[in-house]
Amino acid sequence: MNDTLELRGRTVIVTGASSGIGAATARALHDTTIEQLDLGEFHQVLDLNLVSVIRLMQAVLPSMLRQGFGRIVNISSGTTGMVLPGIRAYAATKSAVNMLSAVARKELEGTGVSVSVVLPSTTATEFGAGRFTSGRHTRPGFIAHSSDYGAGIILRALRTGEERIDIPHGNEQPELAGLPTH
Repeated sequence: MNDTLELRGRTVIVTGASSGIGAATARALHDTTIEQLDLGEFHQVLDLNLVSVIRLMQAVLPSMLRQGFGRIVNISSGTTGMVLPGIRAYAATKSAVNMLSAVARKELEGTGVSVSVVLPSTTATEFGAGRFTSGRHTRPGFIAHSSDYGAGIILRALRTGEERIDIPHGNEQPELAGLPTH
């Protein structure tokens, strides 16, 4: 087999693509490389995941600064610590949220306003067309967390003002929603 076929622009079918190898193959076939990234789609993801965060922070900061107190929690993603083909725009914009949050936290030091970032793992929401079910393994070592679990950890960040909370992959750890012990 010395001849290889370029698959771009060709019609192919993969059966058994509901999970496992079939689904991974279907995703690999669909993944537009970085050179083929649709800039219009990237701009939409950038606007949703980063620009909107900046807009909202700008909207609430004047009031928080006048009061001398405020808590902002930005939601990022555990994908920012992984290299996963196919989620380049999402992971890139969420990585920018991490940096934006860290810089804003430093800039607001001493004002009474704190900025935290929470990095959820796979969560059972309507995100991804609702394909994740709470408690279900999504890949080895990953279990979809419930929205309530994530909300509990976000409430912790609001109560404590911690800089960053990475929600670990795997089973939910309800104690993470409590106050940390130092």
